[in-house]
Amino acid sequence: MIQRPKYLYKYHQLNIHLMEMLTNAEFYMSKKSDLNDPLDSTYTISLENYLKLYFEKYPTLKDDPKYLDLMKSCYKWKIEKGESDWINDIDELQSKLRVTCFTEDGNNPLMWSHYANNHTGVCLKFEPSKDENLEKSIFPVSYTDELIEAKERSDFQKCLLSKLTTWSIEKEWRIISDKERFQFKQEALVEIILGLKVPDSTMSWFRQFSENVYYIHAQIYRLRIKNNRLVLIDQWDDIVTEGAT
Repeated sequence: MIQRPKYLYKYHQLNIHLMEMLTNAEFYMSKKSDLNDPLDSTYTISLENYLKLYFEKYPTLKDDPKYLDLMKSCYKWKIEKGESDWINDIDELQSKLRVTCFTEDGNNPLMWSHYANNHTGVCLKFEPSKDENLEKSIFPVSYTDELIEAKERSDFQKCLLSKLTTWSIEKEWRIISDKERFQFKQEALVEIILGLKVPDSTMSWFRQFSENVYYIHAQIYRLRIKNNRLVLIDQWDDIVTEGAT
């Protein structure tokens, strides 16, 4: 049984896509080509396994020697050209799968920089147990020193939950779906944390926004540096805690 953390976080730039996410209470699911790491969700596949999976999909072609030679030539051509997208040849569903990403770490300087546009964005704090569908749909990413070798069809989905060890600092969790959007219950969003460079007027705007679109239950905080410490403060400039929790 998967032990999920009580809270998961999503860093985001302050843009129209964030507004759409919050207003509609739905995550945008990214295609593989949208991910920032070109090796993300990439796998290796041998000629033997490529042919096995291909002929599982098209069994009537298996006994045609001319077609077998053609598929071997196709494989060789893709290897020489550096093609990495084998998906449509052997599994159309995997090519349609999308992901949205979360992290266990709500106070990671690198993620504030990379995903929240150098502290001009936000970190959204979710409590998955408040949304049964969200809780059962989210899975941890595993980290490995090598790309997954595709041997079975299940490996195509497995690679969407696997990244190289370099990325382990992100402590990532993902939802996988063949849909473009994933609905969540608004009560699952429990905090909106604004970055260091977000202006005062934006905090006021978020307070009004949360009241108008039913996030009144969500606490709105901002990061500040006080006495050489990174702290969370509320709308009255009172310190709530050190860093994000």
